[in-house]
Amino acid sequence: MKKATIAGHSIYSTNEIDKDVNIDQILIEFQKNSEKYSYTHYINDRWENIYLSPQDIPSILPFLSFALSKALELFRGMLNPHQTLIIPHELLGYDKNEFWFNVASNMQSTRMHNHIKEAVVSGVFYLQVPKNSANLFFKSGKNNELEMEVEAGKIIYFPSELDHYIPENKSSDMRISLSFNLYKFPLSESVML
Repeated sequence: MKKATIAGHSIYSTNEIDKDVNIDQILIEFQKNSEKYSYTHYINDRWENIYLSPQDIPSILPFLSFALSKALELFRGMLNPHQTLIIPHELLGYDKNEFWFNVASNMQSTRMHNHIKEAVVSGVFYLQVPKNSANLFFKSGKNNELEMEVEAGKIIYFPSELDHYIPENKSSDMRISLSFNLYKFPLSESVML
């Protein structure tokens, strides 16, 4: 696990994933279920977020479990003694899935944003990363920027409030990642999804 900091915030990255996480199977199920996609955030002529039910992509469940356990290790200090973290999704009884895919083709980018709406920790798992498809950048203030190198199999965890973006994909192939938000559990009334 590597640690970087920006403006006093810790960002963690690792290429270590649980043996039950199968990137190839996640990609197969993702592509096989394209008719079941739902979308949000139509920006610059593309949908930035692509959602699938966990029932349609069961290979994602070992990853979500692994990501949750690692986030708990890394961010335990932000929780009260009676709290834990959760990645809400349909199979846990929530209406909204707090994980989604991001697909960027040639010359597509993801604009500056954050995940501050009640999430406390966010993460991204890189599934397919062609050469020259761009790294992840965090920004704080006007001149404080941190570049995180990305590659297939890497997971990056960060505080949800951090602004971040991904420049244009200069590869001719698609970059595919899986993002997720973690919330303090039990959920507050304002967060009930």
